[in-house]
Parts: sequence; C-alpha cells; structure tokens
Amino acid sequence: MAKHTSNAESKLLSQIRKPDLSVLGGAIKTLPRVQWQERMFFAGVDDVDLSEWSGGFPATFRKELQTHPVFVLRCHHSGHLLCPCSSSGNKTFRYIKTGCRFEMKKNVSDRNSYLVERFKFTLPLDSRFRRKPIFLGRVPESCIIG
Repeated sequence: MAKHTSNAESKLLSQIRKPDLSVLGGAIKTLPRVQWQERMFFAGVDDVDLSEWSGGFPATFRKELQTHPVFVLRCHHSGHLLCPCSSSGNKTFRYIKTGCRFEMKKNVSDRNSYLVERFKFTLPLDSRFRRKPIFLGRVPESCIIG
C-alpha cells in the first residue's frame, strides 16, 4: 500500500511540475524553476551569474550587453542541467537554427544560438538570479542541429 501511495504522489508531483503551458502561450514571461522542462530556452541571464555557475562563461564581459540565453539540457528534482548559449560559435557545437519556431510561445529565433555545453552546469532549484530569465519557448528537437 505504501508503494501505491508513493507512486500516486510521484504522479501528482509530475503533473504539478509539468502543466500544459501551451494553454497560456504568449502570456508566459517567466516561469518558476520547478516548471522548467527539457529543451526550454530562456533569455536575459546575467553574465555575472553565468560566470559564477559555469566556471568560466562568458570569457569576456561586454558593456553593451550583459546577458546570455540558457538552454535546459535535463531536469532533476534538485536542480536543472543548463548550458549557456551564444550567437557566436562554430558548427562543431550543437545549435538552435535561425528561423526556429519555438513551442508554447511561438517565438521565432532570429539567429543561430550555439549551445556552449562545455560550460554546462547544474542550477539548484533554490538559486537566485540577478535578473529573471525570460521564457522564449521550448525548442523542438528538429531545430537542434548537430
């Protein structure tokens, strides 16, 4: 009986953490981290935060732009595996192709976004951002090249 209860609790938690966000569509600007899903794409993560969490990305800080996007590689109960993204990179990196229409929000990518996976990091669910990441949508698998 105890095993049945834990399965029911687990199912309930997964439904709470993964609601059908497509219903809200364009109204979603930010999301609590417990609702993040694999392949979600967020903009506006502060470079100082990224440098601290990734251990070295970005290599240089810019005066005009002080943020980079992040991509959710995997979701875990204690934190999510993320990687920073950059508009500069090479074709040996996986990347989100220009013109990709994201799921849930229907935004379209205006440039290639390279997944800088060598600087991937686990972000605990209780970590704080200097700026709230802006939810751009979920990237369809067909838009990830490489």
